[in-house]
Amino acid sequence: MCTLLLGRDVSAPGEILIAANRDEDPARPSDPPGVLLESPRLLGGRDRVAGGTWLAVRPETPAVTMLLNRPPVAGAVSGPQASVPIRSRGLLVLDVARAPDPLATARSELASGRYGPCTLVFASPDASWWLAFGGTPASGSVRMGEIAPGWHAITHADMDDLHEPRTAWLQRELARIEASDTPAALEQLAQRLRHHGSESSPPVCIHAGRMPTVSASLIALSRERVLYRHAEGRPCEHAFVEVMRGVAGAALRRAERPAPPGPPSGGRP
Repeated sequence: MCTLLLGRDVSAPGEILIAANRDEDPARPSDPPGVLLESPRLLGGRDRVAGGTWLAVRPETPAVTMLLNRPPVAGAVSGPQASVPIRSRGLLVLDVARAPDPLATARSELASGRYGPCTLVFASPDASWWLAFGGTPASGSVRMGEIAPGWHAITHADMDDLHEPRTAWLQRELARIEASDTPAALEQLAQRLRHHGSESSPPVCIHAGRMPTVSASLIALSRERVLYRHAEGRPCEHAFVEVMRGVAGAALRRAERPAPPGPPSGGRP
């Protein structure tokens, strides 16, 4: 993913709200959300090239693990020249999402240096954090931050980095969201995911370049329930459909996927 919006305790104590756009090479094949793993049960889209994912929802112990790419730092070496083999970052997401101790697993794996630059974000009602890795196993290369209650935005830099233009604009937009009603808050987040930019703001839904927006996700989770919606395609052109809704900790059903309706009003000019 390249844009992630996260609200912790903004709609209700212990509830997490997430909205995310995935920007990727359209030629890289992937599957829409489904069951990634049965035990523990993980749901999310799958990268057909390496078998990993960019977002994994663990509904029975409500949590979501997400991946964002980062630019390489000076001195980072990857590919055939790397001293440690490079492993798919999408497989790292699966490892962390399924682990009994997600933070310990994430720290250990990233410290190995066998991944490209990335940020891992983990969110649950009990613990939320991010880890940033620059692409080199040098000491101190893995940085961590706790995610405090409130609204947060992250793209290809650090969380809430106001020097990153998209993050700075999104932070101002998040401050305007009325979050007392969860469905309404998710729709307001979806509106920000559809933003095409203006003279004073960068695009969030990207149509040009090598890595345009290819899908989007909306998630609300708490200790009592999990809601997961997905747009297979740009969110300005494709409606969000329900992947899963259920009671946390119970046998959760996958919603039948209806035929997507037409694009929402106010699509790309």
